[in-house]
Amino acid sequence: MMITKVEYDGFCDDAPGGAMQGSIALIAGDTRINVSLTLPRRIEITQSRHRLLLLAEALRQTRHMPEYRSKGAIRLAPGFLPHGLSPKTA
Repeated sequence: MMITKVEYDGFCDDAPGGAMQGSIALIAGDTRINVSLTLPRRIEITQSRHRLLLLAEALRQTRHMPEYRSKGAIRLAPGFLPHGLSPKTA
């Protein structure tokens, strides 16, 4: 499965205790995988390093979902990551 687009939704500062809730949509062709995440503290969602950390967590969770575990490798489309970063192969 080749991820070609990622959408971030939520992650507003309105949750109790400083936690932030939101979801990440991993899009691969006609497949859309929504991963809900709760962050223990506030982050700046506009910073690319925080977006990459959220993406890594969404990919980790997706790899453990039974409906996607059997469909082979989940990969990012070429040129998806910023220059200088390469995907970790497991």
